[in-house]
Amino acid sequence: MLKQSPSRDDGSDMRRSTRFYTRTRARIDNWLENHRVGDTIRNYLLLLPDFFALLERLLRDPRISLSLKGQFLAVLIYVLSPIDLIPDILLPSGLVDDTVAIAFILSRFVRMMGEAGEDVLREHWEGRSEILAAIRMVATRADQVISARVVGPLRKLFE
Repeated sequence: MLKQSPSRDDGSDMRRSTRFYTRTRARIDNWLENHRVGDTIRNYLLLLPDFFALLERLLRDPRISLSLKGQFLAVLIYVLSPIDLIPDILLPSGLVDDTVAIAFILSRFVRMMGEAGEDVLREHWEGRSEILAAIRMVATRADQVISARVVGPLRKLFE
């Protein structure tokens, strides 16, 4: 499922991704400055732009099969859709379920690809925490931060 050598794009996609990441991170930071939430919710929200940027990079990686890219695209559509299991306007839960969905698909990727998948994730990760620990934390604590009625369907769809 992983092909041999990665190739980088001309930079325009990366610049667009960086702008999206910066805008999203700033919006979340601004929202968090004006609202009190627990540390776990705060961590989930701050991971969302990092996870999103990671998936976008994985979609451009020529070593990853079209099948896996299709799964990544499905979760990105879920995240970008304002109408999902918890609508995005219901902050912060509407963004937390998006973070959980991405963590589930990344967990699936690691299970399928093993050590090679872990290496690819680390290669593309620019987040502040260790990627595997972040995925594990979000996936294992999901039912502590959002309803089990939401976690169950997300697991079925993406894990």
